[in-house]
Amino acid sequence: MSSLPIADATQDASHTPATMLVCLPSLPTESLLANLDKLSKVFGEEDLLIATPDTLPENMQRPGMELIAMSSERIASGWVLAAADYASAAAVAAQRNAQTVLLLGGDLYGLPTNALRSLVDGVRGQQMDLVLPRFALRPGSGLVNSALLYPLTRALFGANIRFPLPADAALSARMIQRLAAQRGARPGQSASLLWPVTEAAIAGYSVREVDAGEAEPPLPQQADFSELFQSITGSLFADLESKATFWQRARTRPPIAAEPALPLSNNAALSAEAMTEVQSMIDTFQLAYANLQEIWSLVLPPQSRLALKKLSLQPAASFHVEPQLWARVVYDFALAYRLRNLNRGHLLGAMMPLYLAWAASHLLTADNDAARAERHIAETAACFELERSYLVSRWRWPDRFNP
Repeated sequence: MSSLPIADATQDASHTPATMLVCLPSLPTESLLANLDKLSKVFGEEDLLIATPDTLPENMQRPGMELIAMSSERIASGWVLAAADYASAAAVAAQRNAQTVLLLGGDLYGLPTNALRSLVDGVRGQQMDLVLPRFALRPGSGLVNSALLYPLTRALFGANIRFPLPADAALSARMIQRLAAQRGARPGQSASLLWPVTEAAIAGYSVREVDAGEAEPPLPQQADFSELFQSITGSLFADLESKATFWQRARTRPPIAAEPALPLSNNAALSAEAMTEVQSMIDTFQLAYANLQEIWSLVLPPQSRLALKKLSLQPAASFHVEPQLWARVVYDFALAYRLRNLNRGHLLGAMMPLYLAWAASHLLTADNDAARAERHIAETAACFELERSYLVSRWRWPDRFNP
């Protein structure tokens, strides 16, 4: 198939300044054409600047679309955006004076057309700097986000954004340029993660989310969950460390008192397969309790270790991780990551069974009910807010609270 001649993003011709840039990742031809058709349907014949690293087929031309080549350094694989993705988009936006950037991490995977429109309208019409999709997930989906990313971002940066590590985002010109500037702090690490919500908080930029309905966000291709967990958590803790001056002083919103705890469920709605998965998580935690005491004793205070001891003796029928305990455990591990008292890989590996304990508890509490799941996630996030002073104290005076 012959390719369509396209403009080079680096050219300095006398173009009419683009008001909207859409950046696509490398996609198979069929998916690329489907994405362009969807964009055309959403935005009609509105002028769009479409940037893609792909070689473009002849039949890809659409009314109102100008097609340009962009850096092949984009690495988005349909999961989350990374440093190189923001940098590549920022370069094109600066060269073509784009005031709004729709940065897509992969195939549009069923993202509703109204959500796509709302992402862009949030920047253009409502003058937001960062607009992200919010998904209505099933109770067992997005658990790392629910256990760590969301509650930490909400508690420390005052941003009630449900999915702070996005696969897709709409950004203002100054937001995309700020994220690109962070790339300079990570030379040679194009795959490193950036945290746009916390960057917006530091800069005082506006952030909002739009309803993406029941569309499922893309899943990572990485098969090794342990490696993936360590990568995400390590990046998150590193980001907290780099922004500690801000979140220790930031005036976040007053903590929201958690609602009365959900009553224990009888787990009648969980399938046999789900119960098997839950039991496997509990078994992993119990095995870790027997084998990781030496590492946990370097990280966790006696009160938390006592609570974990009691938890290790609980059967699945009554297995429950108190949200306050989980918040303190996460904060203690974030501090240990900063102090480097032990190898960071070993530290994060020792944290994963504790996360699995929270995940098992969440699935048992939710009992396959979306409303119960959301309430439990909100309760968890509220406890992170209530325990924020605990982290600030330990961060400032770690020796005073030495386990």
